[in-house]
Amino acid sequence: MYSQNLFSVIIPTRQRHDTLKHSIQSVINQTHKEFELVVMDNFSSPETAEVVASFNDERIKYHRAPERLSMSDNWELGLSHATGEYITVLGDDDGLMPDCLEICLNLLNTYDVQTVAWSRGTVYWWPNAIVPWHRNKLYVRLQQVAFQFQAKQKLKQFYNFEVSYDELPMLYNAFIHRSLIEKIKSVYGKYFMSSIPDVYSGVINAYYLDNYLYSFRPLSVAGNSGHSTGTSSCYPSLGGKPFKDFLTDAKKNTKKLLHDSLVPSINPLMCVADVQVRTKELFFPVDEEIKFDILKVVRSAASSINMDIGQYETCLQEIEELAKKHKIPTSEFNISEKQTHRPQPYQGPISDGNGLITTWSINGAQAGISNVAQAAMLVWGMLPDLSFFQVNYLSKEEAITLYQNLNLKEINLIVFPEWHQPEQSLNEEFAQAIRAIVTHPDKDKMTLLVDSSQISDEDANLALSSVVMNLLMEEDLDVSDGPKISLFGPLSEIEWQALRPRLHGRIVLDHENKVALAQAKAENISVCEINKFKDLEL
Repeated sequence: MYSQNLFSVIIPTRQRHDTLKHSIQSVINQTHKEFELVVMDNFSSPETAEVVASFNDERIKYHRAPERLSMSDNWELGLSHATGEYITVLGDDDGLMPDCLEICLNLLNTYDVQTVAWSRGTVYWWPNAIVPWHRNKLYVRLQQVAFQFQAKQKLKQFYNFEVSYDELPMLYNAFIHRSLIEKIKSVYGKYFMSSIPDVYSGVINAYYLDNYLYSFRPLSVAGNSGHSTGTSSCYPSLGGKPFKDFLTDAKKNTKKLLHDSLVPSINPLMCVADVQVRTKELFFPVDEEIKFDILKVVRSAASSINMDIGQYETCLQEIEELAKKHKIPTSEFNISEKQTHRPQPYQGPISDGNGLITTWSINGAQAGISNVAQAAMLVWGMLPDLSFFQVNYLSKEEAITLYQNLNLKEINLIVFPEWHQPEQSLNEEFAQAIRAIVTHPDKDKMTLLVDSSQISDEDANLALSSVVMNLLMEEDLDVSDGPKISLFGPLSEIEWQALRPRLHGRIVLDHENKVALAQAKAENISVCEINKFKDLEL
């Protein structure tokens, strides 16, 4: 039964009344006052019910499981009690930003989307966090931008370990429309089909969505308290009890936790890989665009081996066992040397790889904060007002116009020539690429997109016309039956977001426009080798 509330916030909780009250407070602090808050108590002691009752707020709906449930089953039960049109799950040591619902409402009313997701990169480590160098530290992401993400493209990047699950539309970092949840439930009779519900929800939502808005401006504060299951799995040498409780509730041990293609482990990377392979088997086993790649699992695990140096030897053994199991030679991955010192506490600016300050680390004790609700209020006071919030969005009509202007067809290929190279070598590269396409049996279904951002369209057309004429005169190769050749200049990031999923591949040239490649994020476009193109099945 639907309620008149647009938003339902679910807080699943298990014996964490000390942090729960502050998570609830962060929801009560919303500038948009109309919502439903469902507290789903996983068979906790009476203090949890007492905390909820202390708010005396009719918007809060309290439910208690009749017995101790697995995390996923408790989340599923909480989901069954939510009556709003848009639903999210908030951790019981996390907090919503005070303007979260207000911003989401504005975005949903302004843009044609059914999902608004956000980065969990703004993090508050509670004073009792198990990681000493992070205790009572608040890390604030400073970005003020939102993008429209193509869901399948983002999912492919996640399976390739190119982006974190944080960029997926999880129920844990997004408001998901009820209709999508019901559609997924109709497949197996319930929504959650994994013991790791947050990551799983991001995978399955992304698979069924076309696109979603993703805000890098924080709409919540991710909390890491001493109760945190995720932190416990990342740093087991510093305190593994919450994750052990998670396994007990799920009635699983480490030998049975992960898929048979993996090895017994509590490594969070391995757990993410388990979600990948199991969700693919359940929902899209024959989808060739989204592939589970065990080599990439091994490489990713190897790159993060120093996350918890107290677990280095265990992680090393697991990586070697996984590689051996799949006959992956050690030359295919690199193992970093064990770090000898743990990080030291730090406060101040944090830069990204390009030297830009993207995050600020704040000493909570000096700032006078000790819980996630206070942290959310502090972040709110730090951020610029919403007039600085930039939303990059391409409507369906604008996307269709883009596709039409580029003359896209069933098969779309792209090249990024270096126009300033000698004319002879430029013409030879074009001739080689066009020759490969013209002799392909599916040439009439193809469009070749040619980046012309370095020169005028007139000069680019003149050069291409010369190449096409020479192919016709010297080799009797006629492009009039295909492919369609389209020039394009600089595109915005949101236009690239819309275009990349329509590209079958990039034809690699000997000399390429490096600036255009970077702007296009060409590493996310499949590569087509010219010398193998004729036999390529498109």
